[in-house]
Amino acid sequence: MLLTPADLTLFAEASGDHNPLHTSAEYARRTPFGKPVAHGVLAAVAALDEIAGAVDADGIHGADVEFRQPTQPGITYETAVSQEVGDRIRVSVTDGGTPCLNITLLRGSAGETRYRPRTPRREPRVVTTGELVPGFSVTGAYGPGDALDALCERWPAAARLLGRFPLTCLLWCSFLAGMELPGRDCLLNGFSLRLRPATATEPRELGYTAEVADFDPRFGLLTTEGRLHGGGTTVAETTLETLVRRPVPAPSAERILELLPRSDRLRGHVSAVVGGSRGLGAALVLALASQGGRVLVGHRGTPGDLAELAALGAELGGEVVSCPGDATGARWAQDVAHAADHALDLLVCSAAPPIRPLRLDPAGLGRVQEFVADAFALVSAPMAGLLDAVDKAGGRCLVVSSSAITAPPADWPHYVAAKHAVEGLTHWAAAQHPATEFFVTRPGMLLTEQMNTPAGRDGAAATEPVAAALVRRLADATPATGRPELLAL
Repeated sequence: MLLTPADLTLFAEASGDHNPLHTSAEYARRTPFGKPVAHGVLAAVAALDEIAGAVDADGIHGADVEFRQPTQPGITYETAVSQEVGDRIRVSVTDGGTPCLNITLLRGSAGETRYRPRTPRREPRVVTTGELVPGFSVTGAYGPGDALDALCERWPAAARLLGRFPLTCLLWCSFLAGMELPGRDCLLNGFSLRLRPATATEPRELGYTAEVADFDPRFGLLTTEGRLHGGGTTVAETTLETLVRRPVPAPSAERILELLPRSDRLRGHVSAVVGGSRGLGAALVLALASQGGRVLVGHRGTPGDLAELAALGAELGGEVVSCPGDATGARWAQDVAHAADHALDLLVCSAAPPIRPLRLDPAGLGRVQEFVADAFALVSAPMAGLLDAVDKAGGRCLVVSSSAITAPPADWPHYVAAKHAVEGLTHWAAAQHPATEFFVTRPGMLLTEQMNTPAGRDGAAATEPVAAALVRRLADATPATGRPELLAL
């Protein structure tokens, strides 16, 4: 199974599920996934298209789908019929040895209910956790978009296996989770769909009700009960299990000042922070600004994305300057060197690609290699373009590594290898640039968007204490030693 970005667009138009996690590269970049995630129902339909010829079914009257890992365009997944027992067909999708989704189809025709098309809204609902109490409900009308025919043409075997109305009900499940409850902040964990025999000769107006059955605010787990009806008859029912994603709060200027009192120790100094728009990088930017420094912030996106951080930096007594661009290329470093008048007091390398679980196996090898190359480029390119400017100022260079160096997570071979590589480069650079003081730090798990999952948030530390401790040390210039100093936290 291999999906493309165009497939995500097609599915969004057919289902009405325009959740930005699937349709907006800019939005997805700010999530733990780094790029758009395929709709879960889309992945299920594409998987069924691959195995349709291997199963015997004359329509379905229900489906249970469990999502174990998100799927993304550009990655080839393995699809297989894992079991056929009685009226049940079980299908699995894996990424090498990693399960991604399990599908159970219930054989049996539910009839072909005819319905009128609708044009659903394109903006997802945004609900607060305070609204998600048992009994809270939403209602609306549903009908797939004009792209349903194109969807059936794209995956014809799945369309024949399911039948047009069961396929429509699957699309409705995606719409209900991604656009209604919980809407924008949804990550679909799984659902159960049951169809009710209701053959109709005349097209019906389809309406739905979705109601909160249970919500656990500790982990953001939401159970929603949905009902699809037409002509006064229930034609489908679903139970949706979703995760309500919570945004990670931006670093707090007030907390920075509690930990690192305002001063002029860096007044007249110019720093460049690669990956300074969020997470630990943003906390470092604020800490440097609190000491009176001028901070050039490398980030992807537009200068407007940095407006709030720049305003906070000014309130702290410093200056924060947006330097957008691709830090893995030579042009970005040239622009930063020019902005610093080719004399840079501090270079901070804090950027890393999005970290997704991977295995060192044939299925994941290409992505492991790509991650290591991208992560290495985010340090090597700024060093290549800016260390001469740091030398000129007799400055410092900080490379943010990770505690994963000493305690490697089982599913992060790519991340561990990348951090070893950048630490090795830093040792080489320290020997070749004797006028520059080099530092390496290995923070543990921090509460950043990279770790914004139920498991990741649990036990993750705040970024402000780490940033304050690092800047406190960086503000004290000491003679270079020809080797990096490991900053303990």
